[in-house]
Parts: sequence; structure tokens; C-alpha cells
Amino acid sequence: MIYLDDERAKIFDRQIAPMFEALYFRLLKDLTEGKKDSVIFTHHLRYVAERGKYYPHLTPYEEQAPDDIVTDYIASMTDDYLIDLYRYLFPKGKYDVKYQGYFE
Repeated sequence: MIYLDDERAKIFDRQIAPMFEALYFRLLKDLTEGKKDSVIFTHHLRYVAERGKYYPHLTPYEEQAPDDIVTDYIASMTDDYLIDLYRYLFPKGKYDVKYQGYFE
């Protein structure tokens, strides 16, 4: 009922899908350009690398395909985090989703 609701589908198509796309390409650019202060490094790669030290037989995560790293990061996000990250990276961005907090 949530995903097939026409009103929610419109919000997804007009707001959320473009936010995903903008985030994907921005994070991919930051990763491939090696921008160490980007959230792809500070919120994701460092976290995964820290946990990866317990698995020395695996290929280091940062050596995987950039597309896979960015996709993993986005897939790990909660809805609220994705929206807040979009607002952070694109403060004048044209997409926005209003959400209600858990205790409001």
C-alpha cells in the first residue's frame, strides 16, 4: 500500500529519485577525485576500512570498483540520512522532502 500509493509514487518520481541520482554522481565524483574530506570517505570508507582490518584475507574495500562503493554507501542510508545528506551537499538544491520525526 505504501509503494503503490499514487501520491507517494509522485513524490518518489519527482523528488526522491532525482535526489538519489544527484547524490550518486556527487559521491562518485568525490570518490574518484580522492576528496578525503567528503562524506564518502569520512562517513563510509573509514568506517568500513576499520571493520575490514578483522578480515585481512579480503581485498581492501577501497580497492573495489568506485560504483560499487558508492552504491553500497547509498544502500546503507536510512531515508532521513539520505534527505539530510542531500540538503548538506546541495544546500540550494531544488529537491526536498518534508518528513515527520518519530516522536512528533
